[in-house]
Amino acid sequence: MTDTMPGCLVLTGTPGAGKTTVSQLVAEALPRSARLDGDVMAHLMVSGWASYFDERGEWSPDPEARRQLQLRTVNLCSVANNFAEAGYTPVVDHVVETREELAFLTDRLRARPLMLVVLAPPLEVARHRNATRPEEHRVHYDFAPLAATMRRELGGVGWWLDSGKMTPEETAARIVAEAAERAVVAPEALAA
Repeated sequence: MTDTMPGCLVLTGTPGAGKTTVSQLVAEALPRSARLDGDVMAHLMVSGWASYFDERGEWSPDPEARRQLQLRTVNLCSVANNFAEAGYTPVVDHVVETREELAFLTDRLRARPLMLVVLAPPLEVARHRNATRPEEHRVHYDFAPLAATMRRELGGVGWWLDSGKMTPEETAARIVAEAAERAVVAPEALAA
């Protein structure tokens, strides 16, 4: 166990990057923490769900799907704020693809500092990890465009951690030890 981590920690990355496993391990290493999963927020919508993919299976959310993505983020931030106000470090597992999405998230999260860790193993490592997951946890779309967009939009923001050769435990330990120094999102980074 370590000292508490002030603020809010957001872990993002492509499918297969390790967000779910690593965020759980990070939360377990902190004395007062809550692990919050963006996918859980999405699954709260039982009916009326809009697809993020077009008929070819390519990422192309329509206006309703975009609205639902924003609602998911708003709800995630509300819960994170509640935990932070109660003295818990929110450890958020959520895909943040663009600077606009990061600004939307940042505007709603009150805990500071806001730390962003982009788990960025090489694409072939993330693909392999995804392919070896149980079927119910596997994604079936090409996430190379997502990786490219994240690199273009968020490159230089937060801490880009190549976890390709690290175990989840090594990755989590490194995040706990270094995020407060390496992952803080400066307000000016969102203005660019």
